[in-house]
Amino acid sequence: MKTRVSRAWLRHALVACVGLGTIAIATEASAAPTPGNKIRGRGGNFGLGLSLGDPLGLSMKYFMAANHALQGDLGFAPLHHGDGRFGLDYLWHPGTFVSNSDLDFLPYLGLGAGMAFWAGRYYYGHGDRRDRCCGGRGGGVAMFIRAPILGLGFHWKKVPLDTMIEGAWSPYIVLPDLRHGDFSIKLRYYF
Repeated sequence: MKTRVSRAWLRHALVACVGLGTIAIATEASAAPTPGNKIRGRGGNFGLGLSLGDPLGLSMKYFMAANHALQGDLGFAPLHHGDGRFGLDYLWHPGTFVSNSDLDFLPYLGLGAGMAFWAGRYYYGHGDRRDRCCGGRGGGVAMFIRAPILGLGFHWKKVPLDTMIEGAWSPYIVLPDLRHGDFSIKLRYYF
């Protein structure tokens, strides 16, 4: 019984320390800059580039304000059983946590939605009930959500580029399948 009490106390102390540390760091953070705000005469609030992972393809990001952005992706979806996907996400950047002369480091949170599509018998070609009810064609489309989106961003100050490392739980909500997630690394140039 004494071991149970000490473990519970340790767990509560750890949660309290992490919570207080997060609040302390967040109060020191400044507003998240857009690449256009940091690079005089170059860059802007619209970025276009590549995404590696899921999706593997094109990525765009538009900063509506310093802390709020829309992100769109179009590409191949290796973690979503299919040929491709497209999606639109809302991202919130709470603040810049580390800044130096070369880059700003900022985490972000978000949520989004999209469509995944596949052809042939890749996903539903293994005799399950959905394949039989669709006439055995095997292709299809499914809607998915992305929530929560968790990411780490690097805004480069000397060139109008950002690099993002991002992951999300992304289950299908039409043709329900909760087993999906995605992970990608994005590189965008800002105009």
